[in-house]
Amino acid sequence: MVNMKKVALYVGAVGALASVGAWLLPTSASSQSTTGNNSPAISGNGNSVNYVSGFPDLKTIQAQRPNISDEQYDAIKKGMSYQQVLDIVKIPGREVSSNDNVIVYTWGNELYIYMMVTLIDGKVHSKHR
Repeated sequence: MVNMKKVALYVGAVGALASVGAWLLPTSASSQSTTGNNSPAISGNGNSVNYVSGFPDLKTIQAQRPNISDEQYDAIKKGMSYQQVLDIVKIPGREVSSNDNVIVYTWGNELYIYMMVTLIDGKVHSKHR
């Protein structure tokens, strides 16, 4: 029969040694950068993040907001097609995900999604604001 106290002691000792080893071994702080259409340009090494271009102010974000009224949002019903949704909101959504019979469209910009509609088998299944 295995003595559980000894097993726990060994596991704890191995974990402590691994922690000390990771702390003592030199590491190189690699710097990484990313840019893209879905996020602001950022750079950093994991410990700090620098926003290269910064975030726009609230007025800029509001100016880019799709003009989808509460009435238009409320008119979107479960079972509608994407074309019916488009006929209501008059602004094409961006297809952000598709898998077999599921397609997700969003309306918004890189910083904020103002509406998301999920279609299953070509029909509205859910909507979110």
